[in-house]
Amino acid sequence: MSDSRLILADDHEVVRQGLRNIVEHAGGLKVVGEATDGAEALRQARETPADLLILDIALPVLRGMQVLEQLRGGGSTLPVLFYSMHPANQYVDFARRHGAQGFVGKDEDSNRLLRATRHILMGGTWFPQVRQGAEQPFDLLSRREADVLRGLAAGESLSAIAVRLGVGAKSVSTYRRRILDKLGAQNNAELIALVLRQGDH
Repeated sequence: MSDSRLILADDHEVVRQGLRNIVEHAGGLKVVGEATDGAEALRQARETPADLLILDIALPVLRGMQVLEQLRGGGSTLPVLFYSMHPANQYVDFARRHGAQGFVGKDEDSNRLLRATRHILMGGTWFPQVRQGAEQPFDLLSRREADVLRGLAAGESLSAIAVRLGVGAKSVSTYRRRILDKLGAQNNAELIALVLRQGDH
C-alpha cells in the first residue's frame, strides 16, 4: 500500500520542518509539496497529486481561508486540514461550512495532529468542540474595537473614526491592530470581507 501524500502550507520554515519530521517518523505518510504562501499552496493543491493539504490560516499573498474558497470554487475535492495558531472558535464554523475537513491548533501535540490527519485520510472529519455562541469571531472584540471595525467597514478613515469616538488617531490605530490580530486579518480589505461574510449568516 502506497504512502498517503501530503502538501504542507506554512510561511514559517520552523513549522514546516516540524511537520516534515512528524510525517517522516509516522509511517505511511510522505510530503510531496510545500508552500510558503497562499498562492503557492493553491497552485500545488491544483497541480500536485496529493491526498491532503495541511494549511495554515495566516499565510501571505492569499490567506488560508481564501485558498480553501478558491479550491472548492474550482471544484477541487482535495481534503484540507487547517493547522493554525488562531483560536478554533474564530474559524471552525467557517472552515466546516466552506468545505474543510478539519482544524488542529498549533498548540496541540503531534499525536493529535497525526490522529486528525489519519482520520481525514480515512474519509472522516476532525473539528474541535467549541463553546456554543463563540463561533462568531466578532465575539472576541471589545465594544470600542467593534465601534472601530464598524467605521472601517463603512469606509471611514482612522482620523474620522477618532473624531466620531472622541479619541486620538493613535488610539484608533492601536484598536485597528488589535482587531487585525484577533480576527486573523492582514488589512482593511480582509476585515471588510469578514464583515460581509458575517452579514450573510
